[in-house]
Amino acid sequence: MKKGMESKVAFIKANPADEENTTKANSVIWWIVSATGWGLVSMILVVWWFNYYFG
Repeated sequence: MKKGMESKVAFIKANPADEENTTKANSVIWWIVSATGWGLVSMILVVWWFNYYFG
């Protein structure tokens, strides 16, 4: 998945005037947002679990 995003970013950098860049840029942005959200939710759940069972 990461390699696909890297290739999309490389394509955007190589072809700055291409119309397809908007779609690729949006997919890269949403991938970053969703990965960040997934990480935050995971950390919150782990902290909550430790607090619930050991706190």
